Amino acid sequence: MPATFKFYLREDRPDNRGYCPLYLRITENRKSKYVSSGIRLKPNQWNDGKEKVKAKHRTPDKLNDELAIIRADAEQAYRDLKRQKQSSADAIKKRLEHSSKDNFFKLAEDYQKEIKQTSYYTWKQNRVAIKKLREHHGSDDLPLNFIDPVFLNEFVSKLQSKYKNKASTIHKNIASIKAILDKAVLYKLIPKNPVEDKTFNLPKKNQPSSKTKLSLLQIDKLENLDLEPDSNLWHARNAFILSFYFCGMRVGDLVGLKWKNVINDRLKYKMNKTGVNIDVKIPDDCKKYLDFYRNDDSKDDDFILPFLADLSPEELKDSVIIKKQTESATTTINGKNTDKKISGLKKLAKLAGIKENLSMHASRHSFAQYAIEKKKIPVYKLMILLGHQNIKTTMQYLKTINVQAADEAIDEIF
Repeated sequence: MPATFKFYLREDRPDNRGYCPLYLRITENRKSKYVSSGIRLKPNQWNDGKEKVKAKHRTPDKLNDELAIIRADAEQAYRDLKRQKQSSADAIKKRLEHSSKDNFFKLAEDYQKEIKQTSYYTWKQNRVAIKKLREHHGSDDLPLNFIDPVFLNEFVSKLQSKYKNKASTIHKNIASIKAILDKAVLYKLIPKNPVEDKTFNLPKKNQPSSKTKLSLLQIDKLENLDLEPDSNLWHARNAFILSFYFCGMRVGDLVGLKWKNVINDRLKYKMNKTGVNIDVKIPDDCKKYLDFYRNDDSKDDDFILPFLADLSPEELKDSVIIKKQTESATTTINGKNTDKKISGLKKLAKLAGIKENLSMHASRHSFAQYAIEKKKIPVYKLMILLGHQNIKTTMQYLKTINVQAADEAIDEIF
């Protein structure tokens, strides 16, 4: 049965002044949904038979014109959805309620507001992709039906030619675009996501490169550097070494450590990424780095490292601010290596004669390598120390180590 549309005054829902909400009732296959018109009327101002606002209302012509537009939009939505074989009362309702978001950038704006509350990093990654797409299109007006495989292929070409993006970066950008277009599909604004079309060609991802891992000798070189106390380099070196001794602790967990996490020579905390509770013994070699920061005034609720120490109590309640400050700390620790400036771990590597590209995540891989190669720690124990929830994740850390182990096995056999 074809869909029918009727304006319906909900006289059972009057407000304190006696005004009732006017809805458009959508019925298809004996199922009905209601969409608010945004108009409120008193019962004596509404002609139910003609579905029009009576002349006794102050602006009847204006309101009747608005109702005509709503009905026309509903009928058009029905025709579009029927052609796509997706028509239903619920689908028509969703199309009408989100029709103002037919512009991709408007939809993206709302999506970003939503995602920022749950994941600052995803929000930031999306922001970069949206900016590139806006520059590619050259306008703030991008109708959703304009985004097809041809448009997306042209966008990918621009990412490669103008931005010199590698395949992995392009995949991240397209993932951001796809997430927003998934919302458009959910709201019945488009029949399917063009990113999933077979004629859209994403470049193949590059083969994963081997992760930077330092030997114990290189770790010693970092430890023995003569650095000015309380300088950025000093804090960066200490953060890297603490991460290594703390079983490859992630930087987000490290900068958030407080003295209350150090209990009787043990480190107890919950991983931000996985929610896994960690309870490990603090190695003796690590204790001097903690002593660098401990003083007579240290309180249980004080941060061990200084990166979040300047945040106010109110700011510490805001997860977005904490994530942003943590990201800033990570950038400071990792440092830069440009023609004009070298800083952080990049500079420390140069001072220590380390050729590898050093970052905080290298401490995690370095710990895994040392545990397996030098201490012969079983993989399942390493999984516990790294806080992994799946042994497959731990095995990813051991790909290059397994090559070395295979060579050693050949030498032993022959």
